[in-house]
Amino acid sequence: MIKALLFDMDGVLADSEGLSIAVGIDYFASIGVKADESSFRDSLGCGERAFFDITAAKLGLSGSPYSYDEASAFFRKRYTELIRGRNIALPGAGIVEKARACGIMTALASSAPEWKVMANIEAVGLSPAYFDFIATGADIKRNKPEKDIYELCLINLGCDASQAVVFEDTKGGIESGKRAGCRVVSMLTTIGREEAELYANAAVDNLASIPDFSSSEELEDFLFPHSSELVRYGACWIKPLEKKLPYDAVLRAAIEAARKAWEHGYAPYSEFRVGAAVVSARTGRIYSGCNVENSSYGATICAERNAITTAVACEGAIGIDLLVVYSDDDPPAPPCAVCLQVIAEFARPETRIVLVTPDSEPVEYSFSQMLPRPFIFPKMR
Repeated sequence: MIKALLFDMDGVLADSEGLSIAVGIDYFASIGVKADESSFRDSLGCGERAFFDITAAKLGLSGSPYSYDEASAFFRKRYTELIRGRNIALPGAGIVEKARACGIMTALASSAPEWKVMANIEAVGLSPAYFDFIATGADIKRNKPEKDIYELCLINLGCDASQAVVFEDTKGGIESGKRAGCRVVSMLTTIGREEAELYANAAVDNLASIPDFSSSEELEDFLFPHSSELVRYGACWIKPLEKKLPYDAVLRAAIEAARKAWEHGYAPYSEFRVGAAVVSARTGRIYSGCNVENSSYGATICAERNAITTAVACEGAIGIDLLVVYSDDDPPAPPCAVCLQVIAEFARPETRIVLVTPDSEPVEYSFSQMLPRPFIFPKMR
């Protein structure tokens, strides 16, 4: 369920990016350097300092006549003159009021300096009181694409990242929201649909493209119509594979993969080899690993973690449907406590853990039987 909407300002609520670029072009012209709209493309949404520093570097300026302090002063004076009395609201900016009427919290997260944010809010026809929290470039040390500004909003709203939706219009802003763990909706006001759909969870032409809604559930259904298909595996939301092979066939294949890995176990110190295999919930693929010991005992990696890290390296965030541990212990060896905690990051309570040896029948447990109360970081629960 959506509990909070986090808005970027420029290009989302305010039609101000073209105005900012025009002022930027004027500044560089004032020092005898020709810039155009493309000169600023890589710096949009990343704060005023990046807006000028990145552009200056692109124009081959490493010092005089370029000065960030002078550029900032020029920008504030000229931008304030141009925005006075103008309405720069983008279509759909009234979504802020709609959300609050539905009990959804709102926050503004702009990399711009505070003076510009407040000027833009007024020019959009909104009020600071419409937002439960406002974060500007002055509130953070690391600007977008770092996650800091959105994490600051989440902390102040007391909202979990999984229940917040970010509205952005630049690649840097989208990356910032994603790094904070939020779902991100991209406006097509600045970047194209193909790029937006590549990086964001959803894309709309502008906020006016979102139909009227009277509840968080209605907004969720429009923005993320397939979100109900996602299932939480530990700290990860995964869309499970729809058509799966029969469990017995998958189990046999996973045991064989774990057995082959067991043969390669590197255990010159304990002489206790272990093989493991995990089955990905999203793809049905099987990833195996063996234990690898080390002269420095703390550097040893268990077979279960080896298999899991291989799966993550191949797929990204995973869900574990089945994990097989193969050893020659009697009774069959279970995962160690550290491995159980790592498994918890990617498993459901009902995830099957199967223990087997060369001479025994498989012994099956649910993950919850092995670790009833795993630790999952609060914002990921």
